[in-house]
Amino acid sequence: MEKQSGWDVTRKAFGLDTAFVCVFSHNPSDTTPVISYNAEYDALPGIGHACGHNLITACGVTAALSTALAMKKFNIAGIVKLFGTPAEEGGGGKCKLLEAHAFDGCDVSMMGHGMDCRPTPYLITNATQRFTVEFFGKEAHAAASPWQGVNALDAMVILYNAVSVLRQQLKPTDIVQLAVNDGGTVPNIITGYSKAEFSVRAPTVPRLREVQAKVFNCVKAGALASGCKYRVKETICYYNNIVNDVLAERFTSNMNSIFGHSIPPIEETRRNGESPGSTDQSNISWEIPSIHALFELGGPGVGPHTKPFAEAAGTREGYDSSLQTGMSLGLIGLELLQNPELLAKVKEQFKADIKAAGDLTKAVETVESLESLIYTE
Repeated sequence: MEKQSGWDVTRKAFGLDTAFVCVFSHNPSDTTPVISYNAEYDALPGIGHACGHNLITACGVTAALSTALAMKKFNIAGIVKLFGTPAEEGGGGKCKLLEAHAFDGCDVSMMGHGMDCRPTPYLITNATQRFTVEFFGKEAHAAASPWQGVNALDAMVILYNAVSVLRQQLKPTDIVQLAVNDGGTVPNIITGYSKAEFSVRAPTVPRLREVQAKVFNCVKAGALASGCKYRVKETICYYNNIVNDVLAERFTSNMNSIFGHSIPPIEETRRNGESPGSTDQSNISWEIPSIHALFELGGPGVGPHTKPFAEAAGTREGYDSSLQTGMSLGLIGLELLQNPELLAKVKEQFKADIKAAGDLTKAVETVESLESLIYTE
């Protein structure tokens, strides 16, 4: 982007070493709309681009460049921002950019993501929270004097079993996943320390907090039964995604009329975009109108976070899909720059969506109240 004419590029943007922002302006005024696109990048240990972040980046760059080129050619006033957003896979890069007010002044935020489905403007995601649980016990010789120990592995086993039993009372849309990272080293020593990483998902943030509180009770049960102490450390929370219907309609129109796709009406398209996954783009969708479009990648049964999906992300077909989506998003940007009435509809839809989604502040307050469950010494 630094070699592209007219772009102002900032590396290490907003306090993040691996973030950047590129800004293009053409005859701006105080009322000029600001169109933002995200070039999301990350990778997965061992299997590389098994979530297609290389193509997500290509899609965002395509959208930004195509918008800027048309602005120059047809003398369209406006501002375009391309954000380089790192660490989507749990690191919450966009959340940190939000905290740094990176998106202040932007009218919309748009991006695309490859998926094993037909193209759709909708990605309906779960809210998710990751956290680690640590149990602190006391080591002792497991054969000579086990009664002198406090077994942190026992606490972890109780927690694991309690969560397994809890699933009977959870809703089908609630997801609790965990991985035990540390459960001791040798069998003849009572385990003095254990650690696990949890991921809790639910359709909304308020429901996520309800499930998380139930899991925390399981943590307390493990500590109480074993005599251990415990510590819970939370990471960044990803919200559920809010897709703007007005932006979705324009994306559908562009993909169908220009690239020959047959994206169905909104009602059916929403179902096609339902996903148990989560993304930090969702947090942006609660702040400004957003679209997280999906483009076809991998084919049926070849889903993200698998080796075949990583292979598909390196194909010409996958690259072409990302470019089509990028150009369609770029066209939306151009429409918004030239059509104040359309931008007003986008913002009206956003206000209605946020009102319908509920008060996120109450859910955040619930997080603070959960701190009373966390025991630290």
